[in-house]
Amino acid sequence: MIRRTIFFIFILFTSFWAALSSSQPLHSGDGWRLVRSVQLGNTGKYIHMVLIDLKRDTDIAVYGAALKKICRSEPDFCRVRFWNEERYVPKSISFTRGQFKTMRAEYTFNRAGDIQEMRYSCTVLPDKGQCFSN
Repeated sequence: MIRRTIFFIFILFTSFWAALSSSQPLHSGDGWRLVRSVQLGNTGKYIHMVLIDLKRDTDIAVYGAALKKICRSEPDFCRVRFWNEERYVPKSISFTRGQFKTMRAEYTFNRAGDIQEMRYSCTVLPDKGQCFSN
């Protein structure tokens, strides 16, 4: 019985360790962390959900650093959304009104559509030409 229990624990541990080591680490940097990337259907294109440190969410350089690291391997399409509270980061592409109200910024790059746009919540960057009010 003890051998069987030890064997079961060994199998469970090695399976867990293999799964853990095979998963890719998520990007992160000073003041930000990628929480998840959600695929747009079966396109191979993703919306990246990023958590910004609450104390740094008005520091535009933090957003730029995240974009530079996340989008560098995506030459044709990159979309990134930012929040400063993890509980509001959506698990899917669509989000609730509460999640939209707490979104801090959104970046969209689409080479085929000739689109490159970074917009911030007006509480992050109160420039009406570059911000959205939620």
